[in-house]
Amino acid sequence: MYVRHLSKGDCIQRGAHALLHVLGFACALVLLLPGVSIPSRASEPHTAQTLVALSVTQSGHAVTLSNGFVQLTFDRASLRVTHLSADHSGQGDFRTELLAPGGITFDDAGSDEPATVQSLHADPMSATVVIGWTARNEHLAAHVTFHLDAGERGVHIAAVLPGNSTAGVRVMLRQWFLLGIFNKGVVQYVAGQDESFSSISPLRLFYTLDRTNGSVALEPDTAKPDSEVTLLSGAATNESGIVFRSRITTDTTDVWRKQEPVTKSPAQAGPNLRISFTLYANDLPYPAHRDDSRVDGLNITQTHDLTAYFASIYGSAAGILGSYIEPGSAYPTLAHPKRAYGKAFNFFDPDSWEVVTTLAYSGDPLLQNEARKVLERSEAAQRSDGQIPHHFEDGRPTFLSIAGSSQTGPNIFWTLAAIQYAMATGDEEWLHLHYAHLRMATDWVLSRYNPQMQLVRADGPLFIDVFRRSGFTLDTNVFTYHLLGEMSDVAAFCNDEKTAIRYQTMRKTLRAGILRKLWNGRDHFITERHADGTARDFVDYDGNFAALAFGILPDGPNARRLLERLDRGPHTHPGGYGTWVSERRYEKQDCYKGNDGDSDVAMARIWWLDMAARVQMDDSATFSALFNKIEHDILQNVWMPERFDAEGRPAHNSYYHEYPEVWAMALRELRYGVRVTPEKVAIRPFGVRGFSLHLGNLRVDYSPVRVLLLAPGSNERTVTLAGLLPVQRYVLSTGERLTADAQGTLSFRAKSGIPLTIVLEK
Repeated sequence: MYVRHLSKGDCIQRGAHALLHVLGFACALVLLLPGVSIPSRASEPHTAQTLVALSVTQSGHAVTLSNGFVQLTFDRASLRVTHLSADHSGQGDFRTELLAPGGITFDDAGSDEPATVQSLHADPMSATVVIGWTARNEHLAAHVTFHLDAGERGVHIAAVLPGNSTAGVRVMLRQWFLLGIFNKGVVQYVAGQDESFSSISPLRLFYTLDRTNGSVALEPDTAKPDSEVTLLSGAATNESGIVFRSRITTDTTDVWRKQEPVTKSPAQAGPNLRISFTLYANDLPYPAHRDDSRVDGLNITQTHDLTAYFASIYGSAAGILGSYIEPGSAYPTLAHPKRAYGKAFNFFDPDSWEVVTTLAYSGDPLLQNEARKVLERSEAAQRSDGQIPHHFEDGRPTFLSIAGSSQTGPNIFWTLAAIQYAMATGDEEWLHLHYAHLRMATDWVLSRYNPQMQLVRADGPLFIDVFRRSGFTLDTNVFTYHLLGEMSDVAAFCNDEKTAIRYQTMRKTLRAGILRKLWNGRDHFITERHADGTARDFVDYDGNFAALAFGILPDGPNARRLLERLDRGPHTHPGGYGTWVSERRYEKQDCYKGNDGDSDVAMARIWWLDMAARVQMDDSATFSALFNKIEHDILQNVWMPERFDAEGRPAHNSYYHEYPEVWAMALRELRYGVRVTPEKVAIRPFGVRGFSLHLGNLRVDYSPVRVLLLAPGSNERTVTLAGLLPVQRYVLSTGERLTADAQGTLSFRAKSGIPLTIVLEK
């Protein structure tokens, strides 16, 4: 995977750098010749050393700008962009039309004569075309400028329209999903509703995406205070769009409503209206506003990884945000057009942990900012005793699950999400500022610790809210063990050594209690133990896979027997999906309100624990089979169901966030093995020999003979690199020379935020 974020200014000013230094290709330019059609080189065979030429061509009224990544055609007769297509590979294979029939229009008055090409500037790296016309009846001049750089996925568009125009710039697209990120927050919707949403809050990014019709993103230039944006859900199921206006013309109500709102008053003549933005096109289902170019030499699975990763982030994780209406909100499903769980949001049980982690892992500052807002919305409702809300109902915090159960999960998963946000973004200052809340949330869980049992008592399940679990439960204790490991590092990082030692000591005693009270002595951990010594056991897969994932078992034979027991279950991986809930079914009497609907499904949260356990147990065959199954579905469908039933069929709600997010987490943390903690940076790939991961301020280029690392933050950390050549000498860019151990692992201290290269010594 290769991801490098470029601003709009980068796209205009750094075309040569992007072409020569990122892609390393040669480029040629075809100049515009009026009335002559010059064929594109897109149909010619390409090699790894060539790039489709940047071209500007004219045929009749059609003016076309094209490079290998994007192609756009403006029709001078109709004054609109009539064609937009993209090829993510950069080879000029333009097969998918991204525009709806309305295209991109600039002027509602029209013109008595076709527009003319007023000027053209072209050099080997970029081309700029200015097309002008005179508005019908009013005799007022208008023009639009198109700028395209070689090797870029974005076309910069700037329109100057008559001052009396009310139309603005209207962009009609073929994609089903649409999302706008405003200063005020995020709005998401789907096509086919024949509704509009108008706002005067400055727009930061708008994008659409579709499982078959690719994606279009629009990034406005600096917004003016009197500008207006209208999002459009067309009447057709594949028609969405956006309208830019440089003056406020409508009664903006910040809600979706039928048809576009009527104008307040007739437009008055005045200064010319200026509207400008960069339009990014992609034939794959994620926005191309960031430079995520392919890397030569990596096999095709890396391209698949890239596509599924960003589809998961921009389709599911960003898609469930609703912060425009409810600040800091993350819902379980898309608005399609309603949300399956109504007005309930921020379920840290563990849903919002997955949301926050995936958004933080995006490397996109806009999405990372939304992740922080989700954390802070729940933190603001934290009780004085440290308890975190289970979720919000219509804006109000509630501390019980929707099944009525009390859960330890929200405190555990909110704290883990906060740590992962800070580590993924490098926002170490935020971690220091909010550390007291993390400690309060952790200590709320530890207040239930029983020193005689050496276990934490729970009054309900960890994260399957309908299941009746109580007493000293496996799920809560195993995750508390994991939490204490993370929080002891955070406490030390925040200069709270006393608490760090307390958490380390508690973690050791908790592990002893789990082994002494919950291990059945043969091949698995039981569900729960009570103070009177009685027990209850369903052979739960969540707690047992977690015990393997977090390394609780003391020896290999017991761990292997446990994994064998779990894999013998008749529904451990129904249809190759997810992971079943338990070996013994939870019947109605075992569930709150008799709701046993979660008993016969495979959940992504348990799948994540299953996958982490496979890494611990070095079971690459099962890991790859399960990982590839979900990746295939994301590539085929983009969005996933909430769960799968006993036959591997979709169950519960559609367009649910969890499977794509958990898969994205597994790609980064497990498949590529990239983990950043307050004290450590670890790269332990599992099943891949080489990859590139460029996400915001994280950069990893990995192979057994060369590693380039840039870790977020500024703290000095222990860096561990696995999978290198055993007993071979490596040279660091600091000048230090180190020898990998017999397993091919290097460890050393280095400061984050500074690029570091590790190369096999010749």
